[in-house]
Amino acid sequence: MRLRLVAAVLAALAPGGLAAQTMDFACPAPGTTFTYDSGTKVVARGRDGMDCLMDRVGGKPFRISALLFDNPSADGTDTSAYIAALKPERLWPLEVGKRIEARYSAGGQTWSYVLTVARHEKRTGPGDAMIDAFLIEMTESGPKDQRSITRWWISPADKFPIRYDYSDGDGRANRAVVTSVTR
Repeated sequence: MRLRLVAAVLAALAPGGLAAQTMDFACPAPGTTFTYDSGTKVVARGRDGMDCLMDRVGGKPFRISALLFDNPSADGTDTSAYIAALKPERLWPLEVGKRIEARYSAGGQTWSYVLTVARHEKRTGPGDAMIDAFLIEMTESGPKDQRSITRWWISPADKFPIRYDYSDGDGRANRAVVTSVTR
């Protein structure tokens, strides 16, 4: 019996042992300010269903759907149809291994998406502290063999993505890293 208990504890501590952890959907507390490495600041304002209501300091208000997609996006584009097609709320509650697939069509072209809760890991977060995070990966494939991968690291403590990375097959890349959180 004791051997089984020790084995269970070791399995829970092993990298694969984190797979049972989950995170329920939540938005940051109103007034929480996130500062990115670019200097951009966003302030949490509340929640509406699966959307977190946010303000860009010096910019316009926006929503983050399922903690993944801005609407309108940073460039002002309305992403409502895209978000409705992907239905990212299906990933919640987050659990390692959870996966959804979706298709989105616009302008006579169709893209396929796979979103996966890839793993739960320790990650350098705001203030260079090591924090827990769920890694969400989204692969996109489209016409003419277009491919991209997007990654979000969602912090359960901050209820917010603390890092975002994007890259595609044409060599384009983008990232955003939260460097501080003020409550």
